[in-house]
Amino acid sequence: MRRFAVLAVTLLLLVSMVCGVALAGDEDLPVPKRRYRIGFSNGEMSNPWRWAFVDSMQQWANKYRNIGPGIEYVWTNAGNDSAKQLMDCENLLAMGIDLLIVSPNQDEPLDPVIDMATAANVPLIVVDRSLIRKPGVGTYVANITQNYALSGAYQAVYALEWLKARYGEYKGNIVEIQGIIGSSPTTDEYVGIRSILKHYPDVKIIATAEGGYSQVGGRKVMEDFLQRFGPGEIDLVICYNDAEALGAIEAIEAAGRTELLEGRILGKDQMVTFVEELLKGRGLMTTECPPYYGMYAITTAIRYLNGEEIPKMVYLPLRNWENPHGPVHLVPADNVEEILKKHIKFAKDRKLALIPPEAGDFEALTVDLTRWKGYEDVMEYTKTRIFPNDITDLQNVK
Repeated sequence: MRRFAVLAVTLLLLVSMVCGVALAGDEDLPVPKRRYRIGFSNGEMSNPWRWAFVDSMQQWANKYRNIGPGIEYVWTNAGNDSAKQLMDCENLLAMGIDLLIVSPNQDEPLDPVIDMATAANVPLIVVDRSLIRKPGVGTYVANITQNYALSGAYQAVYALEWLKARYGEYKGNIVEIQGIIGSSPTTDEYVGIRSILKHYPDVKIIATAEGGYSQVGGRKVMEDFLQRFGPGEIDLVICYNDAEALGAIEAIEAAGRTELLEGRILGKDQMVTFVEELLKGRGLMTTECPPYYGMYAITTAIRYLNGEEIPKMVYLPLRNWENPHGPVHLVPADNVEEILKKHIKFAKDRKLALIPPEAGDFEALTVDLTRWKGYEDVMEYTKTRIFPNDITDLQNVK
């Protein structure tokens, strides 16, 4: 438990180093020493999370137009096309930008952007997702992201506890709707899930498919799963984001498979509409995947261009929202239903599709993973990002 607490404090300190204060007022923000031109290359915009992410970047770019000399901000969207994103980055670098921010569509195809930025002598910051190589190579100065392997580990432990509550032991069948295969969040979440489940060989991932992080994709994949597996053959549905989870719910409702709406669907993103499904008891849990990177990314860029030192790696702290009516209770809070209602109202009052960091309750919604078999494997992967050789589909073991 102490080790987990130290990790959580470290994450919060790193965020504070980047942003000064988590909810900084104008007086806490760095002032550009001159007018900077900042370019941003976005990978895709296939769901509400990505729209909120891009909006956050734009809002903070707009904010900096009125701080000191201000900044000039130009951005591109690759439309889920990694080849196009490389061309977008090339075009942005050709514009004479002072710094390039990239949210890569996929990690390996976009890794050459490090060499492109280095050749142009332009500092590079990667946000939300990651590349194959780590910061410190060439002009690649920082990666601001979340620990998606931990996201998968959170989903795995909730799945395990639900299965134990149902069967009295760790056994059962899971189907999985992945995000964009080849993107770093999908790879990391995939590893995080299996790093935990590999220690419980009677828990099987009986099918997995790509949902593309979209509601339509989630529905299509779930429709296929429902055709392949009859009632009683699927215990849980792990989705790599809440949009896919909502699509899975649509497919389940259309097929009349209401047994799967008894708190059996796991998501990621804290979308208000899926947190409402948790409150209704139709979902099991969702783990945080904050889209509000604008403050972190733009402020870090300004600090770096001003000559300040910045951390090379920043992982954002994560909360977990769970079904308050279900058999699994892993967060410290004993008023989960109250928190869910408060967070839903907080986001709706501000017309936000996802629950923002400002809603609070980090300590109340933080799950301790340290007691679980596989936790050390997750942390080792986080440090190295070397794909483990002891996890395979579909049985999670050699």
